[in-house]
Parts: sequence; structure tokens; C-alpha cells
Amino acid sequence: MDVAPPPSCRNTNPLFFPGTRTIKPKFIRALRWIFTCCDHDKDGTLSDLEMNDFHDLKLFNFALNAVLHPPAPLYFPETMTLKPRCVKALKSIFIRSDHDKDGALSDAEWNALQVKCFNRRVQRNLSEGVNRTGLTLTGFLKLHELRLKDRRLEYTWSMLRKHGYGGDLKLRDDYIPASFKREPDQTVELTNEAVEFLKNIFRSFDLDEDGALQPADLEDLFSPAPESPWERAPYKDAAVETALGGLYLDGFLSKWSLMTLLEPAKSLANLIYIGYPAETTSAFRITRQRQVDRKEQQSERNVFQCFVFGPKRAGKSAFLTSFLGREISESYVSTPEECFAANVVIDSEGTKKTLVLREIPEDGFKLLMSNKDSLADCDVAIFVHDSSDLTLWNRASEMLFDVAQHGENSGFEVPCLIVAAKTDIQLPSALEPEDSLWVPISEGLEAPILVSMMLGYGRDVFHRIIDAAKSPHLSIPETEAGRSRKKYTQIFKQSLIIGSAVGAALLAYSQCTAGDSTSC
Repeated sequence: MDVAPPPSCRNTNPLFFPGTRTIKPKFIRALRWIFTCCDHDKDGTLSDLEMNDFHDLKLFNFALNAVLHPPAPLYFPETMTLKPRCVKALKSIFIRSDHDKDGALSDAEWNALQVKCFNRRVQRNLSEGVNRTGLTLTGFLKLHELRLKDRRLEYTWSMLRKHGYGGDLKLRDDYIPASFKREPDQTVELTNEAVEFLKNIFRSFDLDEDGALQPADLEDLFSPAPESPWERAPYKDAAVETALGGLYLDGFLSKWSLMTLLEPAKSLANLIYIGYPAETTSAFRITRQRQVDRKEQQSERNVFQCFVFGPKRAGKSAFLTSFLGREISESYVSTPEECFAANVVIDSEGTKKTLVLREIPEDGFKLLMSNKDSLADCDVAIFVHDSSDLTLWNRASEMLFDVAQHGENSGFEVPCLIVAAKTDIQLPSALEPEDSLWVPISEGLEAPILVSMMLGYGRDVFHRIIDAAKSPHLSIPETEAGRSRKKYTQIFKQSLIIGSAVGAALLAYSQCTAGDSTSC
């Protein structure tokens, strides 16, 4: 269908009466016919339209086609070439249809794509953009450009919509089939199948086989996606990078784990964009509730999230920077927003785990504590303080008390560790705070871990964080109120058990006295 308006419509306006904004009756009839077809999802007929209406229906053909198959997102009208985002979407479709990953669509793959989108097989070959194995990406894109030049926009739009794209040339929300409904203390992780797929993708783009993907490689990898998902916070600079800003395999997988933890739907969409071949439900798993982990006294998670608390100037940002192996600045720069750092850590059993550090700014601490479920997805919390400044230590202990109290009230208690930073300035001789908050909650907690990120001292702290997260029943601080509540609960449960036993004994005795005493 030609989407260009007919010449008779360019200088006149047959839709309205001259000098008014009143629609002509014949167009009202045509509009009713169009809306009837749309409302009832049927082709409809022109039997209720007058014959002399047909001449001006070309305008409606133009308008209707522009609504159903808008040209603006697809191509530049001046050059009749595809727009970058359209190229990205079509490239993603090509990659998803290239099942053997040989860079071309074979006859079988091309026919399968045609049947999926148009319910018909290929009728003729394209001489341009074809190699010995089939239709190449260049030929695939050229085919769509030829269709656009012929004003066959419905061809491209049908293929895009069949593969889940909306009008913005992004995957629609309803196309993401996996359900991520979960309890607050459950998280989403990549499955082994998804990790293996990502490893293979990494190797296929590591053309120089140096074990790293440089920025140009990453740009090429995400070229089927509307945009790179890691160009902005919280993913930018959130993993170990090469000197040129690229990613090693562990850093590459760490960013995927971070994105899956924070935004599983976004992670799934990008897996689809780059050609994840299996059922999308096989890409993720929902972890067991952390409350259950605490009862079982072990965690089976592969990705642990650690909240990093502490007052300003305590060294939280330096702690994250050191975790990523970067040089630490000696000048202080305030961090007003939450920051993330993800890296692979080998636990005491030699198993690789992904540790995600989440820096909580002091200014955002009260807001975090105002949310009942704010600690639900926290596997372990650390409290960083400047070991040379007792005032900062007192503030850190106050935050520790608030977190302990919040965990007791919400039911989401977390293991806690204390990190005494900047030990290169002054080794702490007395770490107890001036107030009385520290003593009631110190039982069950490990001694403060001494670290100096400037000197690289105490880097085993990251292994200790993993070990604490794997044992969610240990290192949990208790307030005096929480301890009293737990003691009361235990007494109440014991009373119920004793009461039940006494009741059962009385019932048995009454049955014996009511019956034959010799049978008792």
C-alpha cells in the first residue's frame, strides 16, 4: 500500500469543509468503517460506503497505514535508509533467527522466520547479501530497505511486532515471559545455563583472545540492543576493568549478576537482544528466602549483597574502590547517592561467589531505615569507621544499633561485621564508643576487622564478608529489647508445650476414670 498522499490531497483538504473544522459526511462514514474494523478485529467490507467515496479513501489509506505502520521510527525519509535503532532491532531478530550462529540465515532458518512472521515460506531469493550458507545480515537489512522504498512498511513492522517490539523499538513489557514475583527476602540469579551462554558470547567477541572485551567489543556485543545497559549508574564503573576500560570475564559476569539482582526484567531483555537461544524461563532462578536460610543455617546463593554503612569520611568509597582493584584517591569526595561494586570472590571452599557491595550514604540512612523491607535483600552488613576518629566510631555504633533494631522489628536480621578503616593513620587502641549502645549489641559479633585500603592491608575482609553471608544465623547483633522479646517468646513456647502435655495427661486420666479402671 502506497503511504505517500495522492497529489490531489497535497494542495487541498478534502477532509474538512472549506473555512470550517467540520468533517465531511463521507469521511465520517469511512471513519466509522475503520473503527468498526478495529473494534471487532475483522477485515470488514465497503458495502456501507458510497461508490463516490472511494476516490478520497486514498487519504484514509495513507492515514491508516501511517497509524498502523508508522514510518518515523524505521527510516530516514531523505535517504530512505534504516534508522540506527531499527537496525539494532532487526539485528537482534537476525541473531535470534540464526540458530547455528554461522552469521547467515540458511534456507531453513529464513523460511522459519517467514512462517513465524507472515505464515508463508520464501517465494524468491535475494541476489544481494547472500553467501554460500544463506542470507547475511547485510542482505537481511538490505531486504528491509527495499521493502521500505516500495512503501511496504507493514513487512518490517510485522516482523518487529512478532518478535516483541513496540512502537519505541524496544521489547514490550508483555513480551518478557518470566515471572519475577518473589518475597522481599528472595533474589534473582542467573542459572548455570545462562552463565554458560554469556561465557560463550564473551569468547565469540574476544577476537584477539586476550581474555578481555574492550569498549569497542562491548559496543559490538550490545549492538542488537537499543542501547548499552551499562553506560549509566548503577552499572557504569561497577566492576573490575582493564586499563582501556574493557572487561575481563569475571567483570563481565559480575555486571550481569548485578543487573540481574537489581533489574531482572532488564537483564532478561538484554539476554533476548543478544540472542539467548533457550526458553527465557531457564535463564534465571529465584533464591530461597533468607529467613529459611537462617533456619537451615546455610545459604545456597551464588550472589551476595553487602550493605556498606558508615558515617561520612569513614572510608566507604575507598572500600569499594579497593574491592575493584583501583587506585584510591587521597582527597575526599562526598558520595551523595548509592554506589555499587561487583566482583568475584573465592570462598573458603574454593567456590566462586559474586559479592555486590552497596554503599549507603549517611544522608540516606534514615530514609532506608524508614522502609520496613529495606534489609530484606541484604545478605550481610558492614559498618566502616575511621579507626583514628572516635567520633566516627560512635556514629558507626549508632548506625549498627539502628540496623539491629530495624532487623528485629521487621524480621530481617542480618549478619554484621565491623571494619576499622584507615589503620595506616593510627592503630586503634580502644574501639569502644562513649555511649552505652555498643555493649548490649556486641555479644555474638566478631572483633572489628582492621584494614588499610591505602596500604592494601586486610584484603581478606572480602572473604570474611562472603563467609558471614554463607552463615546467615551467625554474627547477628541483638538489642536489649530484642533479647527480652526472644526470651519471652521462648518462655511462651515452653509454656504452651507444658500446657499441652498437662492437658493431654488430664484427658487421658479422665478417660481412664470414666471407663474400666483395670484398663488404665
